[in-house]
Amino acid sequence: MLPKGRTAMNISTKKQRVLSRVIGLLSAQHASNQELRTIIGPLLLDLLDADFYASYTWNSRKQAFELGVSVNLDDACVPNYERYFQHRHKAGLSRWLRQGVNPVSALISHRDLMRTEIYNEFLRPFGHYYGINLFAFDGRESIGDVRIWRRNGRPDFDDNEIELLKLIEPGFTQALKRTALSCAPRLLPGLQAKLSPREAAVAGLAAKGLADKEIARRLAVTFATVRAHLDSAFAKLGVRNRTQLASLLHAADVTQGTQSRTKH
Repeated sequence: MLPKGRTAMNISTKKQRVLSRVIGLLSAQHASNQELRTIIGPLLLDLLDADFYASYTWNSRKQAFELGVSVNLDDACVPNYERYFQHRHKAGLSRWLRQGVNPVSALISHRDLMRTEIYNEFLRPFGHYYGINLFAFDGRESIGDVRIWRRNGRPDFDDNEIELLKLIEPGFTQALKRTALSCAPRLLPGLQAKLSPREAAVAGLAAKGLADKEIARRLAVTFATVRAHLDSAFAKLGVRNRTQLASLLHAADVTQGTQSRTKH
C-alpha cells in the first residue's frame, strides 16, 4: 500500500528491481556521505530513465555546495559548478534549495529557465534540459541532494517518476543521517548514554582534536549547531573545555581497557 496522499504508480518489473536495489543500498552502512551518494547515482539514472546525475552536500557556513559527485557528466562540470557558477548565481538560491522532490519545471517554467544565465552558461553547454531535484534535510539543515537531468529531445519527468523519487526520499535522508553519525568516533557506553547521538558525535570528534569548522563539514551541519551540541555535551559530562573533555574520554578509555584485561 502506498503512503497516504501518494498516487498509484505503474512501473515495470525492471524498475521494481532497480528500486529494490536502491532501497537496499540506502539501508546499508557506508563509509561516508560521498560514498553513499556516488553508489546510488547510476541506479537512480536507470530508475528514472535519465541521462545525467550530480549530488552535493550543503555547507551552510560557506553558503555553498561542495563534495560533488556525478555520473555521465563532463569532468569539468562539477568543479566548474562548485568553484564558479554556484557563487555567481546565489541570488536565486532559495528557489532551488527546497526540501523534498521538485521537478525543475515546477520551480521555474522551462521557457523562463532558458532565459537565465545559469542555463545558457552552464546547463545547456553540458547537455542539461529537463531536471528533477531531491534535497534532504535534517531539521532546517540541508544534508545532501540529488540532481537528475535529461538531455534535449527527451520528455520532462512524469508523475510516476516524481512519485518514485518521493518514495526514495525518506530512506535517502535517513541514510545520510546515519552516515554522518557513523563517521564520528564512538564514545564508551557509559558516556554515550549521557548524550544524544549528535552530541556524542560532536564530542567524539572534538576530543580527537578537530576544530568546530571541520566537525561541521564532516557531520554536514552548521558551525552554530556544532557549538550548541558541544556546549550541551560539556554540561552533561561536567567538563568546561576540550582539554577536560579529551582527558575524561582518555581516562574512561584507560579504565575500560584495564577492566577488560583483568577479566581475561
